[in-house]
Amino acid sequence: MSVTMTYRPLTTVLRIEPLGNLSTTQFYSQAALEWFPDHTKTPVFDENGHQTDGTLRLHANYFIQDEDGLIDMADLSPQVFWYIDDAESGQVTDTDPTKDFYIVGRDLYVRKNFTHLAGAKVYCEVRVTDPRNSQPIVLSDTLQLNAVLKAKEQYAISLLCDKTLKHYPLHAASPIYDIEAECRKGAILYDDRVAWFWDYSDNMGQTWKTIDASCLWYVSGKNTKKLRVDMDYIESLMVRCRIGVTNGAQTAAPDVNNEATASIAWRWPKLNAQVFSYGGDRIFAENASMRFGLIVHCQKHNDLTTAEKKHWLLTSWVIRKQGSSASPVFLNKHDLEVDVPQSYLFGQNLEKFILDPNLGMRGVYDIVGLSGGDEIELSFGQTFAIRS
Repeated sequence: MSVTMTYRPLTTVLRIEPLGNLSTTQFYSQAALEWFPDHTKTPVFDENGHQTDGTLRLHANYFIQDEDGLIDMADLSPQVFWYIDDAESGQVTDTDPTKDFYIVGRDLYVRKNFTHLAGAKVYCEVRVTDPRNSQPIVLSDTLQLNAVLKAKEQYAISLLCDKTLKHYPLHAASPIYDIEAECRKGAILYDDRVAWFWDYSDNMGQTWKTIDASCLWYVSGKNTKKLRVDMDYIESLMVRCRIGVTNGAQTAAPDVNNEATASIAWRWPKLNAQVFSYGGDRIFAENASMRFGLIVHCQKHNDLTTAEKKHWLLTSWVIRKQGSSASPVFLNKHDLEVDVPQSYLFGQNLEKFILDPNLGMRGVYDIVGLSGGDEIELSFGQTFAIRS
């Protein structure tokens, strides 16, 4: 007969804790190159024994509880391992107090100062052997070390317009929009002391592209605080503003993490078209044809004027027999008015016909190209664009 022992699982906890309650987040002054707390200094304590400045000392505070009461914590001999950034190759073994990271007993001492751009991840591992069955127990925890730039030295970019703009093509006063930004360092306006950089995204910020000659919607300002765009040439757009500060207004590329974004998109109107006859609803056998036109209602606005209908609407008139499954007959007419011959209106069997304008609304301007993909270029070098 064989007898096996089954033990209840252990309750284990490991936390990386700073000795002396010193903050693990530093505050960094970029102008003065000063940190608080400053890890390069000798530890400083207040009257209550709390550390207020100096080297950050990290302790592995672990707890193992045995529900069966068979394990005494005092009998355990843990091994503590410390790593920086990489648990595979970043193990800290130095005991030299002049190093950025070094070991004192089972604790990790940190003498390195961090910035808002670069911190460090501390990984701790505690290994003990379960005295009940000689099985290894591994506990681990991580702690992120970083620094926060002092508020008065942080660059903030903000937009002086709504971040979400709507373009109503039928009723907007102009398709031109100015998206203006401002830069402050603390409370001080820095617009003239930084370099400005705008780029754009056509997939809601997943990827960003450089504004170049292919951007028909671009008007001006991609390297100023005010970007001007023309929504006659794009249906939806997201733009991003960034700054460079290293060499002031002459900085060649963005070098500050902060950014501001805005989006602008068309809002298509709800149109309701009604067909009417200039001669009334009655059809006479002697009429060679009848003329029909369009009244277009626009929700929350006046009916479209003749000029608006000509500019914005596309028609392709068709006619079909009511109740018939036959395909509609295209009249090859694309004006706002159409003359329908008697043959489509007065059938021998008194059929009823339905006239449909197949109405569509034009969108943004696009460059006209040949079937092979080449753009049509005018004699003076400009390309030709129409509303699509």
